[in-house]
Amino acid sequence: MPVITPKVLATRENEVVKTIITKSNEITIDVYDNGEIDGDSISVFFNGKLVLSHQRLGYKAIELKLNFDQNRQVNELVMYAENLGEIPPNTALMLVSDGKKRYELRLSSNLEKNATIRIKRKAPDKGRKK
Repeated sequence: MPVITPKVLATRENEVVKTIITKSNEITIDVYDNGEIDGDSISVFFNGKLVLSHQRLGYKAIELKLNFDQNRQVNELVMYAENLGEIPPNTALMLVSDGKKRYELRLSSNLEKNATIRIKRKAPDKGRKK
C-alpha cells in the first residue's frame, strides 16, 4: 500500500534535524516550549499520521508514547508549527527516550519548514551476551 503524505506536510520543507538509531520498538517523547512561553502551538505527525493536534506548548510536558512501524526501516517524527507564537519561529524542546538513551533536541519550525526526526531501527544483537 502506498504511503500518502498529508497535504500539510507536503506543502512545507521537511528539514531533518536529527537521525536516531535504536534497537527499541518504541519511543517516548516529551515536548515543551523552548525558551519563553509565547503561545507556540504544534501538531506532531508520526509516519505521516497525526498523533498530536494543535497543542499549545508550555512548561509542562506533553508526553507521547509511539510504537515503531515494524515494516519500515526509518520512522519519521515531524513537528508542524500551527502558529509562530509571539516570538517567531515556533520552538520546542523535545526529549526523546528509547528506554536506554535519551536525546534532548531543540526544534524550530515556521510556516515554510517543519522539523523532522528520523528514527532508524537497528536489529538487536543475536547471540551476544554481556
